[in-house]
Amino acid sequence: MLSTKQKEALGPLFPIADSVRRFYLRIKYAGNNVYCPCCGSRFKSFAPFGAKRRNNAWCPKCQSLERHRLLWLYLEKKTDLYTTPLKVLHIAPETTFFHFLNNKTNIEYCPVDIYPNLYPDGTKYFNLLEPDAPDASFDVIICNHVFQYIEEDERAMRNTYNLLKPGGWGIMQVPIDKSKQETYEDKTITTEAEREKAFGLKEHVRFYGLDYADKLRKAGFTVKVDDYTAEFSDAENYQYGFWKGDAVYYCTKPPR
Repeated sequence: MLSTKQKEALGPLFPIADSVRRFYLRIKYAGNNVYCPCCGSRFKSFAPFGAKRRNNAWCPKCQSLERHRLLWLYLEKKTDLYTTPLKVLHIAPETTFFHFLNNKTNIEYCPVDIYPNLYPDGTKYFNLLEPDAPDASFDVIICNHVFQYIEEDERAMRNTYNLLKPGGWGIMQVPIDKSKQETYEDKTITTEAEREKAFGLKEHVRFYGLDYADKLRKAGFTVKVDDYTAEFSDAENYQYGFWKGDAVYYCTKPPR
């Protein structure tokens, strides 16, 4: 994978270089052992990804990761997102889902972020700490890998809850350190190097522990921690490139 500095050095040539690289990887990983539900492609394995080079992680065609493929199947098999008329707020919209959801005729799709220029065209500015939308505006909220960037995460969670219609639901994933019962944060850690060492990425301000579901419940949500990977055999988990034990945080707002 190219580093941020390498991307910046390539400048306007980056999209071309990235396309060539992915074409090469599609050839390198050609095969039939794994299947990406996001793009329908098959490979001998998914490519390694991340600083620790996780094996069987990255799709050379659509660039999905373990969590994207898991969520794709979860949304398809265990929710009504793809079939029911719904107004959907998608915060920090993953490219893997953006174009698909944007083209679904049953969905009124609202992709947003505080830095919309980092996301596909059509993403609008939205500050989760000061949301520019009335309460109870959305049937579904997808908010994945967002709260670990926000200093006032409890406020952001409450606002997310308020934006959801009664009876609505959401998916709210974050990185979880399963070795810790409690979320780790330290406001004295401010430099990029310190944050990367403590929280996994230089932009993160905490590393959630197993108490994450309780934080969502405190904001008002009813939370189901659903280990969807447990419904698959080891062979199927490998075939889809899932991270075994990666739970889905399915959150609902009680109906009035």
